Amino acid sequence: MMMKPLFYLITFIPKPLFSFLIDIYFASRAYKYSSNFKITKKNIEIAYPNRSKSDIQILSKLSLKESFLSGYESIYSWGSSEFESNDNLLCVENNFLLNNLKQNGLIAVSFHNRSVDMLLTWMNSQHTTVSLYKKIKNNALNYFVKSKRESGNSKCYETNIGGVRHLYKALQDKKIVCFAADQVPKRGLGEHIEFFNVKAYSTTLVQSLASKSKVPVIYFYIQSNQNRNLKVKIKSCHDSIYNDSKCKLLVNKDIENFINERPSDYSWEYKRFKRSKNLPNDPYDNM
Repeated sequence: MMMKPLFYLITFIPKPLFSFLIDIYFASRAYKYSSNFKITKKNIEIAYPNRSKSDIQILSKLSLKESFLSGYESIYSWGSSEFESNDNLLCVENNFLLNNLKQNGLIAVSFHNRSVDMLLTWMNSQHTTVSLYKKIKNNALNYFVKSKRESGNSKCYETNIGGVRHLYKALQDKKIVCFAADQVPKRGLGEHIEFFNVKAYSTTLVQSLASKSKVPVIYFYIQSNQNRNLKVKIKSCHDSIYNDSKCKLLVNKDIENFINERPSDYSWEYKRFKRSKNLPNDPYDNM
């Protein structure tokens, strides 16, 4: 398979050089015509309606730059060893939460902040996990990425009813389950829950798994600093997650707060607000 040698070759490109090439692309202003920039800008306008036009323009540009770098980080994690991938992570904040709570099963919730693949590579290097993923249309790439996400004895299943059943079974077996909770689910599998003041169509899988299994819930994600150094952040989830009548808003609100720590790290180029209830029209029309 040609995938592994190709990604391996990309790992020889130093990150500062890749960042420099991105800067050249953005200096050309060609990025303004890309659908990714248009979607990014629209999402940021929706999420931060009180920001000035100039602030939104600056954040949109910076966010798209960071998304390019996040893509590089994902490819780097695919093409290198676990040790080499983990070497990009400066530190792990609150790792004791993960180590102290994993004994009887654990729900580890993430979202698309920097590279979720580099994040999962780190998690799988520490523990055996069961995770969900969205199938990639290119079969060869899908096979390769899935195999990387199943490093060690970890397992990865498609985000569908069958995959969810595997998560329930894994929790019964006292394993760690991992998935991102910020994507728009398929019709009939989510609810309209407030996210950045929008009734956004959202997954309730975290709440469902927690209320039925009663295992601990944590959040984990990668965040950068002003020097683009990366660290893994781990945070606990409030106990109200186990109360189905009170926890509907909790996950979205927590993720919103984490994004607000450093908004440029989040992948705003995803159409997160499609199928939202209180937006007048399709915000991504003609994008």
